[in-house]
Amino acid sequence: MEVNSGGVQIQRAKVDSSHKYVAYLVFDAKWSAGSLGNSLKLRCSLGIIGLGFYISVSIEVSKRTEMSFMKSNGKSRVEGTKQPVFSSMRRMLSMCMVSALVITRGLTAEPYGNTSFPESRKLNNLSALLLDVVPAPTVESFTFVRPSDGWIFISFTTHAEGTVRLTLDKASPGETAIDFAPGSGPAHEAMHHVTKGRHTLQFERTGTISLKHLTLKAIPELMHCGLGFNPQIKSYGLYDMDFLKRDILPNVTTLIVPNNIKLSDSVIEDWHRQGKRFVAEVGIDSQAKTADEHVTFWTSFFHKAPFIDGIIINEFIVNRPVSEWVQTMTPDRLARMDQERAAYECYSEAFKKIHADSRFANKSIYAYVGGSGKKLNQEIIGTNLIRTIVNCGYFVAPERYLHEMSTEQGSQDALQAFLDGLADWEAKEPGVKKQMVITFGLFSMPPGSINKQPKVDYHVWMDQQMNLVANDPTLANIAGLNWWTSVLADEETVRFVGKLYRHYAIEGKTNRLTSDPLFLRHIQNADFERGTNGWVLHPAENGSIAAKSFPRYGRIEGRYMGLGRPPDPEHIGDTFLWMKRSEKGPNTFSQTIKDLQPGRLYSFKMFVCDYNDLITPKPRRIEEAKSIFTVLIEGADVETARSFTEVYASSPEPKVPVCITYHWKIFRAKTTTATLTVSDWQDPDQPTAPFGQEQAFNFLEIQPYHE
Repeated sequence: MEVNSGGVQIQRAKVDSSHKYVAYLVFDAKWSAGSLGNSLKLRCSLGIIGLGFYISVSIEVSKRTEMSFMKSNGKSRVEGTKQPVFSSMRRMLSMCMVSALVITRGLTAEPYGNTSFPESRKLNNLSALLLDVVPAPTVESFTFVRPSDGWIFISFTTHAEGTVRLTLDKASPGETAIDFAPGSGPAHEAMHHVTKGRHTLQFERTGTISLKHLTLKAIPELMHCGLGFNPQIKSYGLYDMDFLKRDILPNVTTLIVPNNIKLSDSVIEDWHRQGKRFVAEVGIDSQAKTADEHVTFWTSFFHKAPFIDGIIINEFIVNRPVSEWVQTMTPDRLARMDQERAAYECYSEAFKKIHADSRFANKSIYAYVGGSGKKLNQEIIGTNLIRTIVNCGYFVAPERYLHEMSTEQGSQDALQAFLDGLADWEAKEPGVKKQMVITFGLFSMPPGSINKQPKVDYHVWMDQQMNLVANDPTLANIAGLNWWTSVLADEETVRFVGKLYRHYAIEGKTNRLTSDPLFLRHIQNADFERGTNGWVLHPAENGSIAAKSFPRYGRIEGRYMGLGRPPDPEHIGDTFLWMKRSEKGPNTFSQTIKDLQPGRLYSFKMFVCDYNDLITPKPRRIEEAKSIFTVLIEGADVETARSFTEVYASSPEPKVPVCITYHWKIFRAKTTTATLTVSDWQDPDQPTAPFGQEQAFNFLEIQPYHE
């Protein structure tokens, strides 16, 4: 017999072939997760059912004992006891099932009462499930509790026709209409910031529409840096609202904008109507000498652009202990350190004054903290600044720009150092994680990039960092996430952040988003660090192709190492393939591209410069410095509309900038292999002047492209 009521299925105890009882319950209930009331009901139900089974089994044991006794006395007729015993068992079992069902009916989704609060269920470090219900048709409101101030993500589906209106905390001083994100599709989505405690979500409907499924999650602040920060490689186009609408806008709570940005009223109103925020990036006034002057400077942005909801200050500095990088402490250095300490005390006082001013009660302040120190070295910043930021309810944004490493072990060591550093922050300033917005490095293209290894998939490296934040207990309860900055990021990498936010912070996943390996296998010796190994060379004449190097060339290309952009101890990027153009024919080098997935998209990058600009630098205009070469990928379909070459000037070194050509190509694999060929002629059948020009080629990177 199977009884179903209120989503609970109870199957009667069954007897196996050896006449041993096996009792089991199958619960297919959808109730308010973690509700105390439901937990009590479930326990009561199990108690009653357990009691029923205990009685039934006791009767059966008695029956078997009687049978055994009768057999021992030579009696073979047991029919007189068998039937009444089984009838008793069925009656008792039916009674306990009915009793259990009466109690467990409360386990179905229902309008939340005035006394019970659903508890959250942690999905990972970033996301917690506050509600997950299939509502009854009569449900009009749901109660949830957020354990701290922060953001919520609402998602629901409907069936039938009509409209739905959502109101947060209806008929209270904090009543707020919840607007869905544009283009939410069949799953309507919304984000909103709420205060700590109990809240009610009210649904009002017209027509025959009803809710099919509702989920509500606690999520961190998800910042995008940003709107108005367009790429320095102009061929990627504008990163405007139209570009951001597919992968970024649905997956973020906050847009970081330049402090002088001009936005239309419709853009501002639409973003705010969704419950989301604008934060303006500002600096530190180097001329300000007092706390009041800093207050005037920072709050001026709220007056100039009243629509902004906060400012993010770029930047405060925490370096390694001075003794680690300064051999001799001169009187001048000691005096500068004292001045810096006094400045940080001044900043602390300024934050306190802003916090005390009711005009800015609804404005947020975030503080970027950069520098070479992974741990919270307080010898300069002092013990007051971070504590003041936390006490004021503002946010600290430690910049953690993890560049690609050359080995698996080096990559793991870098991730561990990242963890250890932030654990030190929490140890020295308890509670700082709850006001911390971890800021990773988005910058992945010239002229300043931490995508410095052509043999490493930068998106997998991003994924590994996010996976650590989502899963390692050290990083539980952080306030938010940010990736700085889209000015130095290609369009794919900008969009990829939205995919990471969706996967980890919204969906609450713990597995990696990508399944690709960290170290790429498509091209070998992509920087010619092992000379010409792995490459097939076809020189036009003797001596027209060779592997060479130039000190700090990788740094000149824009491969970033850290604060001050120090020299790379591994000299990554200093090696390249040198070719001298000949009128006798093109110089070419080629290699088979391996391990491709047919039908999948890939990107190809390469850097090229005029070798003489390194040896004998001289000022050149970018439009006159484009390198001459062609790239052919045979056995694949190249998407020419999304492929380009563009020249950029190196910065900040050398003093005379080197003009470098950045080549970007998108292709779709046809089979598991393809052939890459690079030539220094534009046309294999037409000689290309100027003959004798020397060029340097390196950073040939092929990695999966994410649509």
